[in-house]
Amino acid sequence: MKKLLSVILSCLLLLSCFIPAVSAENSCSCGFSPIIYVGPLGCTSIVRDASTENAQQLWKADTAFLLKNAEKILPTAAKAALKLDVDTLGDAIIQFVNDSFGDLALDENGNSKENVTTPSLNIPEGSRHGIDSDYYFDYDFRLDPYEHADRLYEFIEQVKSLTGHDSVKLKCSSMGGVVLSAYLDKYGWDGIDVIICRCCPLWGTAVAGELFCGKVEINATSLRRYAEDAIPFMDASFAESTIEGFLYALVEALRYSGVLAVVEKLGDKLIEDLSDRIFNEALIPIFGTLPGIWAFVPQEYFENAVSFMGLDTETGLYKKILSYRTAQNNIAGNLNAALSDGVKVCITCGYNIQRTPLVTLWKSTSDGTVDTKYASMGAVCGDTKEKLPEEYISSLTDRTYLSPDYMIDASACALKDNTWFFRDWLHCNGNKAVDEFYNLVMTADEVNISTFENYPQFMQIDDDSESLTPVTGVPDAKDSFKKNPTILNLVKLIYSLFDKVINGIFTIFKK
Repeated sequence: MKKLLSVILSCLLLLSCFIPAVSAENSCSCGFSPIIYVGPLGCTSIVRDASTENAQQLWKADTAFLLKNAEKILPTAAKAALKLDVDTLGDAIIQFVNDSFGDLALDENGNSKENVTTPSLNIPEGSRHGIDSDYYFDYDFRLDPYEHADRLYEFIEQVKSLTGHDSVKLKCSSMGGVVLSAYLDKYGWDGIDVIICRCCPLWGTAVAGELFCGKVEINATSLRRYAEDAIPFMDASFAESTIEGFLYALVEALRYSGVLAVVEKLGDKLIEDLSDRIFNEALIPIFGTLPGIWAFVPQEYFENAVSFMGLDTETGLYKKILSYRTAQNNIAGNLNAALSDGVKVCITCGYNIQRTPLVTLWKSTSDGTVDTKYASMGAVCGDTKEKLPEEYISSLTDRTYLSPDYMIDASACALKDNTWFFRDWLHCNGNKAVDEFYNLVMTADEVNISTFENYPQFMQIDDDSESLTPVTGVPDAKDSFKKNPTILNLVKLIYSLFDKVINGIFTIFKK
């Protein structure tokens, strides 16, 4: 018997000698671990009755589907608007929302309808990897972020196996940061060597918090700014500088003519008369059932949101929604711990873009979608287009983390040495210079705000020239035109001068 055991042990020892050789054959020596891109909200299609003749894409809904639903209610809505029949107009709006998005709703356990699926989720394939390629991770944004974390874990393991690497780089955009938060909370950061967060709502967004608490507002200033901030980022094939300038002038003309003020008053009237119905009969029954959307609600709004949305705290849906509170609470600590363990971490946030003009907190500076203070996990920010209060700036004894334009104080950020701010960066907009910056992050031996001479903590983004340059002071229309003499910048300069003249006249008359 002892001889038999000795033979077995000898065979096992002999076999173990071959394991390193086999592993070496499957390993890759390129020195660059694969990139996994964790996509934003809407990164995959959600389809009703997939693979049937009645298949319909619900998200992102195709134009024909939306137009068909609009045609149903348009005659009724038009008549109701002319007659100021608010109740009938409300019926039409609610029908459109439910016809277009109703099937996205989840059940009381946070599960999708059986006939509503994501049939095209990516599966990692092939071993090609490098700085110019990545593996795309997509997901059904409606579901519990921890479900995506489980799938991401499997995805990472498959990518490692395919490429022969024992680590990966995670590059997360927008809601990808929610998936990252759940992943780090459940699985940690072993096997991850780089984490990049690109406009991620790591601590949520005010628009979700405000809407889920019923705080809705239409404001003329925010409408104008939102439109004007989007103009420079329009597709250049359609919007050359001349057209951009025309659109900017049109928006300004609407302001001076008082049209936007009228829109604001009409919006306030509709909100006053219809908001309760629209929330209770459309928005809450659909979007109030989605744990993925609940993940955008900041911690300070959560309890009030649960009350306002009428969430049943005894359901499986509530348990899924509540569980993400842990991930959001822990993300700062998890990223700091990962950083201490040698993971390279880079957080990038936009600022000075007008946020979504639907909520009472419309002054909050953002990238147009995610508030800068939440994406950066703690930055102290001036209002959109404004500097921090003078008394706050004067109180700072250390201005190391104060932006040169006095709009951002990054000293309160959870990862203040690993968080960058791009002024005038529209949410997740692509830019060659931004991509070059991320490439440096992924190849550098060390990553922090002092690592790259040309990329300090605060940078100005220019979509026309696809550049990132250090912020040097407060934005000025005259300087912008000198630096980049486009039609759009010329129109901005003209209107800035016009504003100064008008304000000067008002000042004289006040005296």
